[in-house]
Amino acid sequence: MGAYLSTPITEKESTTGSGGPAKEWGASAMQGWRRSMEDAHVTRTDLPGGSCLFAVFDGHGGTEVSKFCGQHITEQITQHPKYSEGLWGDAMIDTFHKMDRMLREPQYLSEVKRLRNKEDQQEEEEEEPEPEQGEDGARADLFHKLLSLKKLMDGGEKGDPQVCQLPEHQIQAGCTAVVCLLSDTEVTVANAGDSRAVLCRNGVAVPLSYDHKPNQDRERNRIVAAGGFVTDMNGQHRVNGNLNLSRAIGDLKYKSVPTLDPAAQIITAEPDIMTEKRSPDDEFLILACDGIWDCMTNQSACDFVRAQLASGTLSTTQVAENVLDECLSKDPKESGGIGCDNMTCIVVRLK
Repeated sequence: MGAYLSTPITEKESTTGSGGPAKEWGASAMQGWRRSMEDAHVTRTDLPGGSCLFAVFDGHGGTEVSKFCGQHITEQITQHPKYSEGLWGDAMIDTFHKMDRMLREPQYLSEVKRLRNKEDQQEEEEEEPEPEQGEDGARADLFHKLLSLKKLMDGGEKGDPQVCQLPEHQIQAGCTAVVCLLSDTEVTVANAGDSRAVLCRNGVAVPLSYDHKPNQDRERNRIVAAGGFVTDMNGQHRVNGNLNLSRAIGDLKYKSVPTLDPAAQIITAEPDIMTEKRSPDDEFLILACDGIWDCMTNQSACDFVRAQLASGTLSTTQVAENVLDECLSKDPKESGGIGCDNMTCIVVRLK
């Protein structure tokens, strides 16, 4: 089965609540076929000014960065001077980059280590850590070896510039991040990576974020300008032959050019910001990691959740759980790995 378990872990971590502009919210997370759970999420309805914050962090290479963001990002956003001024987008952009700065600070290093998977901690105690730990790292390492072999067979030399030469960083993990601030009048979303937020308005999916992938022109241009490169093997685009995403918090080895602004690094935590004015037709929000969006489009997800809520017998938590079950692969070999990722989904019914 390779990178997957022989049977999926389908037990779910689910919570529910209400408050502020949220009539009711439900969140659920499931490990699935993966050998460890690297997602984290936040649901807060007690923010200053009566607003709410919902967020999903999809980790790769370990759990520590996603969990670190889950523990710190709400406080950092709401304490930012721009937050109290109503400039939520500015506060969120600064906070995404501050997460990277905090990860570099010695005072947080022991906390980051405590947040690692037990398996990763044990490996670190037994031997020197290798680049790109975790399931994503294992696949990236295999990809890198296959790419190197292909280059040799094609006549490439040992010093081929397409081999990543970046020095390792003691924090090798990272996470995508989608963070939503909700008020009575608007919803603001910050996104870095390929987790996603969607608003259902009168049955129609309104995108509140767009994925960041290495093969997109603006992403590739930044990566190359910063000294990186994008490889393509059988349709899989990876930054420096390793990461299949172009924006994330963490991944500090790819943010090491001192002459470049944080937004211009090979991998950047710079989020896109989208603000949508609230409408009486707004029904609910969906925030989820790419484990869901690999299986559902924005519209099909809204259709599924809307039909479930229309039954009148299911809570938002039950609906979120049903989304996970709907996306879970029955067999990784048959699905080609689709539906085998960690899965996290938050459904927020709106007043």
